[in-house]
Amino acid sequence: MINGINKASYNDYPGEVSYVIFLGGCNFKCPYCHNSSIVNRTTQLIDEQQVFKDLLERKKMIKAVVITGGEPTIYGDELIRLILKIKEHGFKIKLDTNGTNPILLKKIINEKMIDYIAMDIKNTFAKYEETSGCKVNLDKIKESIKIIENGNINYEFRTTINRTNHTMEDIDEIKSYLINSTKLIFQNYQYTSEQINDYDYGSFSDDELHYFINQINIIVKNI
Repeated sequence: MINGINKASYNDYPGEVSYVIFLGGCNFKCPYCHNSSIVNRTTQLIDEQQVFKDLLERKKMIKAVVITGGEPTIYGDELIRLILKIKEHGFKIKLDTNGTNPILLKKIINEKMIDYIAMDIKNTFAKYEETSGCKVNLDKIKESIKIIENGNINYEFRTTINRTNHTMEDIDEIKSYLINSTKLIFQNYQYTSEQINDYDYGSFSDDELHYFINQINIIVKNI
């Protein structure tokens, strides 16, 4: 299940140094995804017992754990078991998701198993399948957005934007899907050879990003 770890991240959990656990596999195949080895499970599995030993040795420095992927919710009850096991040791937990499993998200949020959730919104609903590389049940995506917004939990939504898949009009429309658009963070795509599809989808220049910020009032990470 665990296909990767980052023992100390300074930007995955807001305000905390975090230990990041990557769960292998995903039900999306976003062509520009930079975690292809995790999505395709080509990295060696890491023993969970060793991960916990490693994590607890860092407890003085690490206060939060981020569970990401891939897509963690494909593991269902196994994901819940992992979350509860981490929680037993007193860590804050953040979950990254693509929003395709609203039933599981509702259970996890309502039972207060996690402290923070981040959901990717890939594109406008009209372009979702093109951007995610597969068939998508948009009703589930919309339901997950509502569950998170009404879930009494710290949260953010994220969209990685690139020249091939996103226009300024798309970015503006994505904002309209949310009650509070300040919870939406845009990340500028950067090409990497680790992508699922080895093609440069095109990043936006700093000037273009500043234009987006000024014209449609968006928040951009790592501009």
